[in-house]
Amino acid sequence: MTTFWLVSALVLGLNILLALVRMALSRTVPERVVALDTINTIVVALLVLLGAGQQKALYVDIAIVYGLVSFVGTLFVAKLMERRR
Repeated sequence: MTTFWLVSALVLGLNILLALVRMALSRTVPERVVALDTINTIVVALLVLLGAGQQKALYVDIAIVYGLVSFVGTLFVAKLMERRR
């Protein structure tokens, strides 16, 4: 990987750490869900970046599936929180 790909991956990794801190410091469940969804989105971006850096489409396919599963999981948690109100 070139320097560009490495720096981009490090920036995204730092963003994941910041979102983890935000999730740990959150007081309510919706804030934690949003932080977890942010982490999932950044992981999808990292997978796409990895696929572009190594020129392999498999990582992009995995990112698409992971993104869909993450989206469905977020919808499930949102529906569950709505029912509990």
